[in-house]
Amino acid sequence: MSLRKILVLDGVTAVCRFRDDGVVMEAEGLLPQDLMERLAKFAQWYRRLVSGNTDLLSLFTQMRGWSPSQGWIVQGASTTVCSWGNVVCMFQSAEGSLNEVMQALRDVANE
Repeated sequence: MSLRKILVLDGVTAVCRFRDDGVVMEAEGLLPQDLMERLAKFAQWYRRLVSGNTDLLSLFTQMRGWSPSQGWIVQGASTTVCSWGNVVCMFQSAEGSLNEVMQALRDVANE
């Protein structure tokens, strides 16, 4: 599945694949290049933050299954940004299905 197959999902405005250092590898969508680069950097930074927190949660609770983290979701008033692995997506919450978008992100990230 390519990034374009995610882009055609209802409400999706931008999607990109990024390297572990946050540099954009490929991108599709309505965002200008500079905003796409900022989205990728945000996703890389947020993934590291979530991973650190899940590692601590796993350590403190002594429960398996929290780590490693797989993906994350941040929802605003009208827009959602979510990621799985090194793929991040921005979509309009009222227009799209979060479950559908997350499944598509997982499929693309695991290719």
